[in-house]
Amino acid sequence: MVATRPPTLQDVADRSGVSRGTASRALSGGGRVSAETRARVAAVAAELNFTTNSAARNLRRARAGSIGLWLPQGLRFMDYYMNFTFGVVEATNDRELTVSLIPGDFPPERARSLHVDGFVMADVDSQDTLARAILTTGKPVVTSELVPPGMPEPTASVMADHAAATRLLLDRLRDGGAASIVVLIPDIDQMWVQAVHEAAAAWSEEQAVELSFLPLVGVPSATELRRIVDGLMAARPDVDAIVCVPDGLGVGILSTLQELGHAVPDDIQIVSYVDGATLPIVQPPISALDLRPREAGRRAGDLLVSLLEGAPPAAEAGAVATIVETFDLAYHERGSTRQRGDAAGR
Repeated sequence: MVATRPPTLQDVADRSGVSRGTASRALSGGGRVSAETRARVAAVAAELNFTTNSAARNLRRARAGSIGLWLPQGLRFMDYYMNFTFGVVEATNDRELTVSLIPGDFPPERARSLHVDGFVMADVDSQDTLARAILTTGKPVVTSELVPPGMPEPTASVMADHAAATRLLLDRLRDGGAASIVVLIPDIDQMWVQAVHEAAAAWSEEQAVELSFLPLVGVPSATELRRIVDGLMAARPDVDAIVCVPDGLGVGILSTLQELGHAVPDDIQIVSYVDGATLPIVQPPISALDLRPREAGRRAGDLLVSLLEGAPPAAEAGAVATIVETFDLAYHERGSTRQRGDAAGR
């Protein structure tokens, strides 16, 4: 019996009518290769039963074949970060890159030893020493949202337009008749929170609508949330709209208000800054912003992959981010807010 050798990349290239380099880029998902050529090369590779040797390729490129994912400690359970993670994984699926979640208790002094090619980071907190250490590793770092002042700058960032989204949300509440708004806002030093705070304060001054902030530390329990709402309504009986900025609290705010005898939205309108799977199915369904976490994760992952494939120079501590991508958010009007016509009839 005559032994047959396994197919090589050159075999795939010859059968596809392209160069070896083009075949390699087509199969790895990198470089500028047309969709038609990429599909033809993939079909030939499948026909020949050719499989790429990612370990060998990474060795030749001195690559780890993995990217590190950093998420805020204590908040990883939230729907937003789970969907963000799915987006990052989707961005690397066809690039032969694995995604490694960085443990929150990983020693900051060992950040440079992490065997990854680069990092994606979500909502960097200025108080997190591991986040600061990762930003100074010298490896490419893409952050979702900008980093707070005083933190080392990443290689690149993707960010949502929180100022425009906040104004849109508050405009809808005003159109529904809101005259006294309270914003429940997390007490954390993240740039998206600062953007929401600044935009809401500016909107209140411009529109001459009363608006105040109630900072929340951590994630309150049901008992703590009841105490918070009790205290709010006792101190501000004129409140007719609540903006819930932290993820996952909208349903708790709704049920607490209903237990206290307040009708939503007739007495008090509620809107959540972060949409979630439960918000459309409660009664009334809660109006919310879609922060598009999966899209944010995918964009961050795609941007890091493009930096890695472009072989950028190692990022230096203190360097200014050279790339910033922005994207818009979507507002979903539901039953917890009043329409303009409803407000006029009150």
